[in-house]
Amino acid sequence: MSTGAKGWRSGPETAEEMIAEARKAFFVMFAFMVLLWAIQVVNWADGYRLDQEFSVVPMRLDRLPDIFTAPFLHFGWQHIEGNSGPLFIFGFLAAYRGVGRFLWLTLIVTVTSGLAVWLFQSTDTASVGASGLIFGYFGYVVLRGSSTGGSSTS
Repeated sequence: MSTGAKGWRSGPETAEEMIAEARKAFFVMFAFMVLLWAIQVVNWADGYRLDQEFSVVPMRLDRLPDIFTAPFLHFGWQHIEGNSGPLFIFGFLAAYRGVGRFLWLTLIVTVTSGLAVWLFQSTDTASVGASGLIFGYFGYVVLRGSSTGGSSTS
């Protein structure tokens, strides 16, 4: 990294590289949203049976693997509509610094948020939805932004 005349950091990325990364992030999130909405259509057409079969049910060991399926399911059209905007925006911002890093982040957030629901939510409920991903991406974007900002005097 080089330092400009006023102490601002300028990264090694050129404008073309930044646009290429933004384009990749956009298409990754677009594909992810298409997948979510396609699953929602199938789920709706099947009377939301996927929700019943693949939702996280706290403290049931046989339902622990469902932490990997629950983020792709939603309880209804309002649920997926409410998640879609924030998921796309924060997912895009998280994916901007690299698709490989984004995929690892998605796995980490899926596991940690799913385990939190499985461990701490009331045992008489079932959970689905992308809210855990949204908050995980948001946290990553905030932490990533605060660790790369500022100025350098070297």
